[in-house]
Amino acid sequence: MKRAAAGLLFPLLLFLLLPTEGGHAWTFGVCGDSRDDARGIFPRILSTVQDSEMEFLLHLGDLERPGGPGSWEKFRRTADRLTKPLYLVIGDHELRGGTREEFVRFFGLPGTSRSFRHRDAFFVLLDNADGTLPPERLRWLDEELQAHPKGKEGLRFLVVAMHYPPRTDELFPHGTGKEYEKQSAALLPILQHRKVDLLLAAHEHLHHVEDWGGIRILVTGGAGAPMYPFQPFGFYRVRLEEGRVREEFLRIRAEPPRPGPQSGLRRRFAPSLVPCS
Repeated sequence: MKRAAAGLLFPLLLFLLLPTEGGHAWTFGVCGDSRDDARGIFPRILSTVQDSEMEFLLHLGDLERPGGPGSWEKFRRTADRLTKPLYLVIGDHELRGGTREEFVRFFGLPGTSRSFRHRDAFFVLLDNADGTLPPERLRWLDEELQAHPKGKEGLRFLVVAMHYPPRTDELFPHGTGKEYEKQSAALLPILQHRKVDLLLAAHEHLHHVEDWGGIRILVTGGAGAPMYPFQPFGFYRVRLEEGRVREEFLRIRAEPPRPGPQSGLRRRFAPSLVPCS
């Protein structure tokens, strides 16, 4: 009898010790629009991520004003305090004083549109820094998502990130091309067909969460740029757990405005900036 009980106990202990779906939960940070940061917001976002369980930070573009190697060097010195991975999306201010080629070369990236995998999630970073989504970019996005479907090699989440939000019933992003509404309409069925869990964007200096035809949109542009009225500075912690995506807004209190450029730590930057494929 004792031997039989012991035989039943081992499978029970094994079941309890193995990770369940909830055990796969993990988080990352996402922010956007750190340009013109006179209140010291972005360094405190970096510190918050560094001192937390968040596994990396995804920046949705508009690093500095203007773009170009000089401004990006300032950004690099500031961001160097983060030792966790930092992924960058190109924004429209990167093209004001800089070019796509300079951006890729300066940060050592394979391209302005690229993708990477982290744990059980696949991320596609889509370049729409010029306020357009032409057919060739949408085709590339669709091919990337098609090549990495949910269920393949343990993938459970699909996330798309870009600088400009799409045009929706609730979002009217400024500075886009004249065809952007039609291009946004062409984007939606791609995201729906490939079962994308989350679309991330910035550009608008506000925070907004919306269900867009079954696609969850999260817009966050509060990493230091001047905010729209009644909008706080801050960023989001995104939690991926049990097949669901949950977001939590983390407010950053503003310091009094400071003159002059921010100083940053001067450690080597390359280990934390991840060039993704």
